[in-house]
Amino acid sequence: MEITGPILNRLYPGWAQENPDCDNTVGDDYEPHRGARDAARRLIVRLDYQAELIERLGGMDTSPQINASMLHPLIWKAATAQWSTGHRHEAVLAAAKAVNSLLQQKTGRRDVSETDLVKQAFSDKPPEPGKPRLRYSSISSDQTAESMRRGAMDFGAGCFGAIRNPIGHLPNDEVELDEQSALERLCALSLLARWIEEADLETSD
Repeated sequence: MEITGPILNRLYPGWAQENPDCDNTVGDDYEPHRGARDAARRLIVRLDYQAELIERLGGMDTSPQINASMLHPLIWKAATAQWSTGHRHEAVLAAAKAVNSLLQQKTGRRDVSETDLVKQAFSDKPPEPGKPRLRYSSISSDQTAESMRRGAMDFGAGCFGAIRNPIGHLPNDEVELDEQSALERLCALSLLARWIEEADLETSD
C-alpha cells in the first residue's frame, strides 16, 4: 500500500469509497487489502483503454470532479439515505436541517432557527445574555475577519432562504432536482457547515 495508495489517490480519486476493503475470511484466505487490489485492477483497465476512449469520444473531461462523500461529513451523512433512493430534494432538505442543528448546537440556542439564527449568530452586535455571536477572531486582519463574518452571515441567510425554504415549502413536483443541481446545493451547505465550525463563539460572560 505504500506505493499503490499514492498512485490510486492520484489517478483514481474516490477509489476507497467505490472499492471498500473486504474483511471477511474465506477458508484460510484473508485479504486485508482487497479493496485496493480491486481498485488497482479497475485502474489498469481504464488506463489500457484511455487512449481509445479519447479517440472515439473526441476528448475527455479532465476538469476536477467533486466526490459527494468528501463533503462535510455532517452533510453527506444527513443526505445519503434519501440520495440513495433517488429523492434528491429530500436529501438536500435533510442536509439543510443538519446545518441548522449544527448552528443551534454551537450557539446553544433553540428559540430561533435557520435564517433568523444565522443572522443573529453572525450579527455585528456584541454578545448578549443568551445570544452569543460567531466571530473569526483567529484571523489576524480585523478587516478580513469582519469581511468573513459579514460574508458568512449573508451566505448562510442565502442558503436557508434560497435552498432550504423552497424545498421545504413548495410542492414536490416544483422542487424536484436533477443530480447536478442537488449536488451544487449540497456543496453550498457543506461550505456553510465548515464556516460555522471554524467560527469562534463569543459570549457575554
